[in-house]
Amino acid sequence: MNLNNILSIVENKISSLNCDDYSFLLSKEHEDLIRFSNNSINVFDNTENIAIEIYLGKDKKRASGVVYNLDETSIINYLDSLFQYCNDSPMNNDYTHLPSGPFTYEINKHIDIDQINNYESIIDHVENSINFALQYGASRVCGSFTSSISEIILITSTGIESNDESITNLLNIRAFTESKSSGHGLSCSSSIDDIDSEKAGIDAGDYAKSSINPKQCNPGKYDILFTPTVAADIFQFVGHAASADSVDSGDSFFANKINFKVSSDDLSLSDVGNPKNGIYQRIFDDEGIPTQSTKIIDNGILTNYLHNITTSNKYGVKSTGNAGIMAPFCWNIDVSSGNTTFEEQLSSINNGLLITNNWYTRFQNPAAGSYSTVPRDACFIIENGKISFPIHGIRISDDIPRQLLNIDSLSQTRKWINWWEVETPVLSPSIVIKNVPVTRST
Repeated sequence: MNLNNILSIVENKISSLNCDDYSFLLSKEHEDLIRFSNNSINVFDNTENIAIEIYLGKDKKRASGVVYNLDETSIINYLDSLFQYCNDSPMNNDYTHLPSGPFTYEINKHIDIDQINNYESIIDHVENSINFALQYGASRVCGSFTSSISEIILITSTGIESNDESITNLLNIRAFTESKSSGHGLSCSSSIDDIDSEKAGIDAGDYAKSSINPKQCNPGKYDILFTPTVAADIFQFVGHAASADSVDSGDSFFANKINFKVSSDDLSLSDVGNPKNGIYQRIFDDEGIPTQSTKIIDNGILTNYLHNITTSNKYGVKSTGNAGIMAPFCWNIDVSSGNTTFEEQLSSINNGLLITNNWYTRFQNPAAGSYSTVPRDACFIIENGKISFPIHGIRISDDIPRQLLNIDSLSQTRKWINWWEVETPVLSPSIVIKNVPVTRST
């Protein structure tokens, strides 16, 4: 069944339900995947997925869901069930009708059709990253390269019919030595030509070689230099906390903080829906409103929450173009650069740590921003401004609000970060945070 037939079935069925509002967003994604291990490519794969996100509004009640089985019977049955769920849902006093179009969208990108199924370029990048990792100290490497193109079509009951496309390329490589020390490198871009497979391989191999024979680290508080890979993990949660829905649900450490100081004066941070040369580009949100750049933190001051049409009406402001199917969320996080080099950041630390990677970030109290995360791969003690020796077996447990206020420096250079630990793309510098609590991992 072609896309037009699918869209026609959905629209005809929804129209028969007599909803006050409806929208449906069809997404089609084609992904090419290469996996490699033991220094060789061992998986070639490609997949194509189609899904439809559906929103229904009736009598100030709302419901949303996703349908993956796109035959006519499955679509009709799913919509009947979703409509019944909508009728059974509680009334929402903040209910707001979907915005009316049409809108004008700013398009700053060009989809290069030559990137589709371009296995030759992907293979070149993978082999390049493997070779450089081996040259710089690894004995074996593994990882993946994914290249995906996404097409979306949005149709609403208020007359909006829009479509958009985006491309994402992600290279991840982990390197290992014979002594089982490890390092991680990555590169991501909307253009396959901008993937820096050489730097990703060098980082992975050098980190693995440099972290041979790690020592235990004494628990305590340390000044920590986080590479962009780790800093991005922190900043993505800053973006999530800025969602007005998170604030209203009691899950945000930014509640009641508009126009208050929430970070170091050096930090500015924005959500950007359609960043030039960014990783994930959207020209409209799930309600059809044009995306934009929204300053969340301006030189340490919290200036805005992220809104859809419902939360913007509640707060008496304009939508920021951040609507998901039900709640506002961030698209891409753009973190300001600083005025120091990475080397200067390193030299400024007398007793601290360098953390190059982390995983298993978990929140104990989202409203307080209390979390823990486990550094892995290459971690180092810094003494008198120099890397002294590698360490292992540590855990960071801290509060993001405290960390934001204790940012000591941000690097001049920034890097796009997007991988399985950082789901929201972040353009991030490396950062130094003062007095971070460190314990041993169990």
